[in-house]
Amino acid sequence: MRALASRYPLMSFIAINYAISWTFLYPAYQMVLHSPGRFPPLALIGLIGAYGPSIAAIIVVGAIRGGVGVRELLGKFLLWRVGARWYLVALLVPIGVYLAAVLLQMPGHADLRQGLAGIPLAIIIALPFGPLAEELGWRGFFLPELLRRYSPLKSTLIVGCVWSAWHLASFSFPGAAIPSYLHVNAWSVFLFFCDITTLSFVFTFVFRRTGGSVLLAVLVHLAFDARDNMINAFFPLVRSTVGIAPRVYITAILLMGALAVLCAIRDARKPGHVLIAEGGR
Repeated sequence: MRALASRYPLMSFIAINYAISWTFLYPAYQMVLHSPGRFPPLALIGLIGAYGPSIAAIIVVGAIRGGVGVRELLGKFLLWRVGARWYLVALLVPIGVYLAAVLLQMPGHADLRQGLAGIPLAIIIALPFGPLAEELGWRGFFLPELLRRYSPLKSTLIVGCVWSAWHLASFSFPGAAIPSYLHVNAWSVFLFFCDITTLSFVFTFVFRRTGGSVLLAVLVHLAFDARDNMINAFFPLVRSTVGIAPRVYITAILLMGALAVLCAIRDARKPGHVLIAEGGR
């Protein structure tokens, strides 16, 4: 295990990550789908799958560098002195892009007060799953390893593709990855890949400029997941108007794509490892 992880750290991470997550997530989703009206306790094994990226990162780092490496990896959660502006960027940009998409599609009709009031609950609902479960793996280990080898552009595209494909088991459960108002087909899968890939550029931009802070990556992920919860729970007019929700989703992807281009241009000015090595800027 140590020899394989040392020689192929990236592939080892992907293989272990996918194996853990798919082994536990898919059966957990199936248990819930086949138990209408109740939640089978055994379905809680899905939490193990949700933490697959972080577990895989700990396994690979532990195999290569032992306990010291694992402590350093976990220490990235404690990188919090990054400047107040980055906390604002992490929390406000994802939600702001989504609100802009709502306003563009429903000028004068969206109940923004209800949506904004629901943001704190949306954040609480999102926190234990994707943000805490995944970011030690994706941004704590996988992205820095890629940045040591490739440019920020190539590294981000690889993370976006691997991260998107990781959700394959979740496609079987409505709303777990692909929004519940879309049918799972080639078009919705394509939109999902575009969504995750554009988001990855924002993650990379913030991560590099905060000295490799996993805490800030968790906050960015938290805001994105809260954005997804908002359309399901806090914009009833969006949900009840036929055809509006997909249009809002696509508009948000296009807006995030424009932001991703700006982030990619800025990141292209320095090699992959520089900003993290300098402790951010």
